[in-house]
Amino acid sequence: LIGSQKNGGGAEASGPKDSGGQSGDVKTRRSSPKKKYEPPFPGMYLSPARESIWLYDMEKTGKVPKLAAKDDMEGTGWDLILDARSPAEYKDDHVPGAISTPVLDNSERAVVGTKYKTDRFTARRIGAALISESIAKILRSPVISQLKSNSRVLVICWRGGERSHSLATILARVGFKVGVLKGGYQAYRRRVRVYLEKMKSLKYIVISGPTGSGKTNFLKAIERQGGQMIDIEACAGHKGSILGDSLTTPQPTQKIFEGLLAAKAEEMDIKRPVFIEDEGSRVGIRHLPIELWNTKKLAPRCRLIVPVDFRVRCIRDDYKYFEQKEHMDALCTRLKGLHRRGGEEGGNRYL
Repeated sequence: LIGSQKNGGGAEASGPKDSGGQSGDVKTRRSSPKKKYEPPFPGMYLSPARESIWLYDMEKTGKVPKLAAKDDMEGTGWDLILDARSPAEYKDDHVPGAISTPVLDNSERAVVGTKYKTDRFTARRIGAALISESIAKILRSPVISQLKSNSRVLVICWRGGERSHSLATILARVGFKVGVLKGGYQAYRRRVRVYLEKMKSLKYIVISGPTGSGKTNFLKAIERQGGQMIDIEACAGHKGSILGDSLTTPQPTQKIFEGLLAAKAEEMDIKRPVFIEDEGSRVGIRHLPIELWNTKKLAPRCRLIVPVDFRVRCIRDDYKYFEQKEHMDALCTRLKGLHRRGGEEGGNRYL
């Protein structure tokens, strides 16, 4: 955490810009040389800010912000991470654990952003009105109303500008301990790329075997014994087989998938082996990052060989919901994919 946003009298400032995602990094009032605030009348000066907004700088900490664990006695995580960007931006990608609390919805962001190109003052006035209405709704929501006064709240927008500071200012005035992610989502995405690059340096041991051989359970057992493992299928929201996609939850976007992998890579010690499951270049409709794929191909392997009856039990346990009558059509739809592998006659035999 760096830098309080409190400013003294006579400080110079340049307001951060974030209307429609067209801004630069956050700057405190003391640091900007670009613009002086002109007083309404001579002899007046700026009053000190009454709230403190702190910047979380990933370049300084080297870590992506995280939510506090239930047993977080050291206070190393945030109680709440709020994403002030539009729903469309959030859906495409977001910091793991962040909650969508848009101060401008998709259409409002487009209106303000378009206006900003020709008339910045009017765009700010329109944006301020819309943002104020949104913040009022956010404050009344259970997400905020159930927080304790000493809760630590991090706010994120596109670049750490107007949208995040608008929400952060009100939350700080309420009394929460508030931070803003310096550089916003763009800084987070740069950090993801750093951790994906780290995946080239990890010492993988690949666990292979046919469907139903218990590879995922094997990895979890290694983790319980203190070993390092990355559950690629959990990050991808897909079990890897022809039946692997969820009946209720779609796979995450490619960017979210990469962010979840990067979060795991951040935790890994490059001096120790990292166990992963043998996957193809795709898990469902998501592609393995090239940094992981190229390194995995050269890694040593451990193949699980188990009896057929054991595999049958594992498959039935993993996919027992397909045995329910209401999901039979979904099962048949997925089994049609066998036509590509065993021909139409072979696929029809299972149907």
